[in-house]
Amino acid sequence: MFNLYRLLLATGRVPVVARTVYNHSIKPIRAFSASSYNLSSPPIDENGLYYGKFTKEEYENAAKYIKLQIENLETEIKGEVNVRDNVGKMPQFPLRDSGASEVKNLSDLFTQTIKTTGPIPLSAYMRQCLTHPEFGYYTTRNPLDRNEGDFITSPEISSVFGEMIGIWLLTVWQQQGKPSSIRVVEFGPGKGTLVHDVLKSFNKLAKSAVSIEINLIEASHVLRKEQWKLLCDQPLETTPEGFNVSTTRWGNSIKWLDTEKDIAHDGSVANYILAHEFFDALPVKGFKKTEHGWRELVVEHTPSVVNTQSTLPEPEQAGAQKVDDELLDTQFHLTVSPKETPSSIIPKLSPRYKDLEVGAQIEICTEAELYIMKMAQLINNEKKLGGVLVIDYGVVGQIPEMTLRGIYKHKFVSPFIKPGEVDLSIDVDFDNLVDLSSKCCAPFGPVNQGDWLHNLGIGYRVDQLLKKNSENYEEQEKIYNAYQRLTGTDEKSMGSIYKFLCLMPHGSETPVGFGGSA
Repeated sequence: MFNLYRLLLATGRVPVVARTVYNHSIKPIRAFSASSYNLSSPPIDENGLYYGKFTKEEYENAAKYIKLQIENLETEIKGEVNVRDNVGKMPQFPLRDSGASEVKNLSDLFTQTIKTTGPIPLSAYMRQCLTHPEFGYYTTRNPLDRNEGDFITSPEISSVFGEMIGIWLLTVWQQQGKPSSIRVVEFGPGKGTLVHDVLKSFNKLAKSAVSIEINLIEASHVLRKEQWKLLCDQPLETTPEGFNVSTTRWGNSIKWLDTEKDIAHDGSVANYILAHEFFDALPVKGFKKTEHGWRELVVEHTPSVVNTQSTLPEPEQAGAQKVDDELLDTQFHLTVSPKETPSSIIPKLSPRYKDLEVGAQIEICTEAELYIMKMAQLINNEKKLGGVLVIDYGVVGQIPEMTLRGIYKHKFVSPFIKPGEVDLSIDVDFDNLVDLSSKCCAPFGPVNQGDWLHNLGIGYRVDQLLKKNSENYEEQEKIYNAYQRLTGTDEKSMGSIYKFLCLMPHGSETPVGFGGSA
């Protein structure tokens, strides 16, 4: 039982408060019963807080829910019938659906899984759609392909975007005393356009000798090849440890990593982390507040049950563009779990959701906690080196509701059509990222993309380009339109939708773009 509960802890399914209470208070046990565990008296710090972090109410709530969750799990596992009495009378494993066929795509996989085990968590659905090794969206294609891609990002609109981030990196590097050895780490680098423009700008402007190592966190071998083509003029090699490595056009060493766990720890290197449109693609868990408490939203196979979703409005009624009927014909839909799941504890332990009314639906990205903390840990507070720059679209000052959307051929569609062929995206919870990281480092922002770019001097750079192309009106129009799209505040532009968030070592000067000066 407690191995199961530790599994929940390891996978991030139990929030920080409960995790701390569990880790410090549960005593080792041998007997398997609800009465055999015990919560020891917790230590109270000088500040009057339990473990120096939590109020008495937060601790007691966490302890209460841990006990309740363990009792529920034990009851479900033990059941009310002696399993030995049924030996030989019931199958030990679920019978294979007689109509099941070969799994040719994710729709087949989800259909057979749900028929066998029941509805699946929303986070599991998203993870398979995006990163399944054979059918996942990011692992089987280049989503930024000019002809067949489904969306376009800021770095693809204009190289000026990456130039501004290169200037920001230069100013932070200078403020921190120009460390001689730095590492630029990008999470989810896409085609490599952003880091290309950042490096081009930084290498051109940095006058002092500096050793630069590039780490790209990229699991897709399709995108790795695109990144290598753009960034390098040397062969792509594989180390004995299995890492792809090469050398950039500017002589910087570059390494591709499967996960953030592969980043080497070196206290002498200043780590500068970029995460552009990374958090919006992380799987989320969905919850609905009912009269009986929080219930998890799970994905059901529509043809197998009565569809609990309301009918999608006709395109004309919704004011949307006419789309193909197949984009409305979903095989899957969200439904509310009739009883508590292990994840139902997550919204209970956060004061942010305590006063929400019955009927409220929310998204919680448990994986965002793991990634933002990993990024924060790469900052060296002792030597005051390093920094993190997060660029994404999301909400500030409010709780994210159900924002999950599909993106297909540059249009918003249902996230439940064509699993594995449609990009999935959510609004980033910036308030949560700030709260999680503030104890490890100093957060600045978030600020709107348009304001940040103007503070970095995008207006001056665009003016230079316009004058340089004074006799080429077509090129001038392209430059100005790109500038408007990056900084504008209308619904078709990115200036107010996208946000910039910065994490710096404690005690750092305010960085440029967030109120500081170069």
